[in-house]
Amino acid sequence: MFKKFWLFISNIGIDDSVDQLQQKRIKLSNQLIFYAAIFTCLFTIFYAALGLNKINIIEAISVVIYTGLLFISYLKYFKTARFLFVVILNIHMFIIALCLGFESQMQLLLIPVAAVPVVLYNMRSRLYMAIGVGLSLCCFCILYFVDFHNPLQLSLGEHLLANLRFLFNITAIVAEVVVLYSIVSNYDRSERKLDENNELLQQQFQSIFENSYDALFLVDRKNRVIVKANKRAKELFEMNSEEEFYTKYGLDLHSEQPNEMELERMRNLLQTKGIFENEVLYKTKNGNQFWGALAIKAVQIGKQEYQSVRVTDITVNKKAEAHVAASLHEKEVLLSEIHHRVKNNMAVISGLLGLQSSYVEDENLKLLFEESRNRIHSMALIHDKLYQHETFARIDFNTYCNDLINYIKSSYDSTDTKVTYSISCNDVFVDMKNAVPCGLILNELISNAYKHAFKNKKEGEIKIVCTKMGGKFTMMVSDNGIGFDAEKTLEQPVSLGLTLISALVEQVSGTLKAINKNGTTYYISFEE
Repeated sequence: MFKKFWLFISNIGIDDSVDQLQQKRIKLSNQLIFYAAIFTCLFTIFYAALGLNKINIIEAISVVIYTGLLFISYLKYFKTARFLFVVILNIHMFIIALCLGFESQMQLLLIPVAAVPVVLYNMRSRLYMAIGVGLSLCCFCILYFVDFHNPLQLSLGEHLLANLRFLFNITAIVAEVVVLYSIVSNYDRSERKLDENNELLQQQFQSIFENSYDALFLVDRKNRVIVKANKRAKELFEMNSEEEFYTKYGLDLHSEQPNEMELERMRNLLQTKGIFENEVLYKTKNGNQFWGALAIKAVQIGKQEYQSVRVTDITVNKKAEAHVAASLHEKEVLLSEIHHRVKNNMAVISGLLGLQSSYVEDENLKLLFEESRNRIHSMALIHDKLYQHETFARIDFNTYCNDLINYIKSSYDSTDTKVTYSISCNDVFVDMKNAVPCGLILNELISNAYKHAFKNKKEGEIKIVCTKMGGKFTMMVSDNGIGFDAEKTLEQPVSLGLTLISALVEQVSGTLKAINKNGTTYYISFEE
């Protein structure tokens, strides 16, 4: 019962919003205010028994004031309650000392009172501490300065004064003991609570350290030796005990020793960023190997510098990565072979068409065979470029244009017109899905220029400009030939070439525009 009541008094005004350090000071303040109220009540009864009514009134008023201070603390005005307590306690002792005079030795109680602000305030509140101590010193000096003569002084017999001296001396001793006990008791409870928390945290950290899925080490940074290893480390490195690590350096666990450049990189990262991460092939005590994700972090415990090392077994991940890489390489080889074979098959078809055309005497039919060969070659060239490119997903359209033009030029060597080319397709790549339609469109437009644009002209020029902005691909093909009504012809194509161009543009969901001015210009655009 008394314990519950004491806890209630100590915790007046305290809730979860008050931090631990404040709680200690508030509890001590509440306890000392309560002690002051209790002692004053006892003295009130004592003075009433002696018939000292004037002092009795002062004591009764003091009890009310001390009780009021507890109410102020209840309202969470902790600093106000603490400061008023120091002030009122000094004034209370000062007035009683004036009333009882020097012979009573009541002034001695100002000595333990002077210690109260030192107890209630920490070093960050030096001003309040100085005010409290200064107030006690001031009251003590004033008493001797006025030689205890004042209107409040009572006339007391020698026998009564002797009893009062004894009582006040006992009270001074008890007050000192109470103050010291309150300090020690609060600090002892706080330290025990702190020790319990620290022990709990230590147990939690120890549990986390020992039961971690990763191998954990603590390495002496200066001597570079392992000083602590967890249970998982013993399992992973096939050690019989933790002590077997103590004679080893961290690098002793590596399957291959890093070179000086790698060591320098590790030192620089630890010095600049305080952490180093890498994938390392480790060896166990029994000679087995495994891949580990290494993470080193520089830490300081007390004044000693250490390295906290974590090793995560990633052997399964490494095997999976190797399997994926092997599978990917196999698919790349197969895809490369497919493109190569498609190109070769198209070359065979082109060769067969060429061979068949040699048996045809009609020049118009021979021209049809040649046009078909050019179309097949334009597609075969796409597969050749994909076979050569490392991604197998896109081609460099600038290189493709140059190679295609060189082939078409060789097909039209018999023409009387000297055709020059201007190509601007730098850093333009086209994906596999759109590469074949683009190649065929380009083949048809260049072939049409050879056949129709430069009639009766000794020289001609073909310009090819490709751009790619965002996901939009645009190709312009123009010639400075005789020109023709391209828009009308595209609406109602009369040749296989123009029909094929329209169909291919539709296949890539693009747009086709033709302009007849100083020759013919075609614009093809589509979203990739």
